[in-house]
Amino acid sequence: MEVSMSYPLSPKQLEFFLKARAKWNLAHGAVRSGKTVGTLFAFMQSLLDCPDSQIWMIGKTSKTIYDNAISLLLEARGDNDPLSIFKPHCVWSDHKRELLFMDKTIGTIGAKDEGSIGLIQGKTMSRVYCDEMTLYPESIVEMIDTRLSNPHSMGFASMNPSHPAHKLKQWIDEADRGNKDYFAMHFTINDNPFLDEAYKNRVKNSVSGLFFKRNYLGLWCLAEGAIFDFFDRSLYVIPRPPTGAEYFVAGIDYGTSNAFACVLVGVSTGRATQTGKIAWVEDEYYWDSKKMHRQKTNSEYADDVQRFLEPYGVRMVYIDPSAASFRLELRKRGIHTIDANNDVEDGIRIMTSEMKRGALLVMDKCPNLIKEIEGYVWDNKAAERGWDEPIKKNDHAVDALRYAMATHKVQTYKPAVKDPYEQIQTPGFR
Repeated sequence: MEVSMSYPLSPKQLEFFLKARAKWNLAHGAVRSGKTVGTLFAFMQSLLDCPDSQIWMIGKTSKTIYDNAISLLLEARGDNDPLSIFKPHCVWSDHKRELLFMDKTIGTIGAKDEGSIGLIQGKTMSRVYCDEMTLYPESIVEMIDTRLSNPHSMGFASMNPSHPAHKLKQWIDEADRGNKDYFAMHFTINDNPFLDEAYKNRVKNSVSGLFFKRNYLGLWCLAEGAIFDFFDRSLYVIPRPPTGAEYFVAGIDYGTSNAFACVLVGVSTGRATQTGKIAWVEDEYYWDSKKMHRQKTNSEYADDVQRFLEPYGVRMVYIDPSAASFRLELRKRGIHTIDANNDVEDGIRIMTSEMKRGALLVMDKCPNLIKEIEGYVWDNKAAERGWDEPIKKNDHAVDALRYAMATHKVQTYKPAVKDPYEQIQTPGFR
């Protein structure tokens, strides 16, 4: 199989493909800049010279490696897509979670937490493709590196930047210093020529702070300062709902010695009014046992939540995963609950993105949530240790909102505004 340079690789992707000959080949930088297709094209082409089937594709989960990479190979869109050269030779086995490519068998692995080490330990890897590699625990990154033990072993990885002390940033620095084991290339949003200026501006205007620096500028930087640095009460706090809610969801941050918070979120999909999706926090229930000098029982909290939510016909309640006993109390009362997605960074990204675009608002009868949003800041000490997390103080209502937004995946946007992290349906770029 010959690679034709008529395939529409961007100049940056073509440069990556031609130069990616090191043990580790790393593409890092902004979202939607073409990193995934560039690294995937180079990885697949390298398989033609691989003498064995000790080949793996790794993602944060087995599902994400399929969604983010393998599906691009299987659904390549004809002559306008550079990955279409590989499509006729690819067969996916959903049962085995394996990709068959010509005479090669490619296994898949999810690497979301420390428990995944057992899936990697003991393997020898001649080729490995790592999607969103900065999302793996660093112990997993180190373990994958030890598995590239054959003389012909090569790794290919795409990533958005993380904190500057990250293991992968050390590899990038080694490449910059001339270490031949590493090749690294920085991608910016301008390296994707298929994106028009209007879209680039939408991405730029929908992210802020840490996410602007990392996902738009593609910088490796510390998480510091105010998380909602753009928050202005005159813009984001409203006296009445912006439209009629099609349904409601709720988020709960459970606390006994700490404050207990429940936020009620109204959602309009815009189908009836043609106004576009939008969400808003309609009301809050907040009990601070320290200020009130009384700690409530699970049963009392459950009664309060039931009274609070009952008038709204709430579709789903997303609750702190650690609050198992309280979840049972709610279920006894017929309230449908689900364990919330507790990925802090992902939840903050969703909240800040939706809010900055005017698609997530807060009603003025939620004083505790408003106050917490204004005081929500990154933990500088944690950032110095390589962790991106907010200071765990006065964050109960905002955590409840994070649970609701991150788990329900309320992709709220106004008519002409698209989500900056969506897949661009443009040939050859991701």
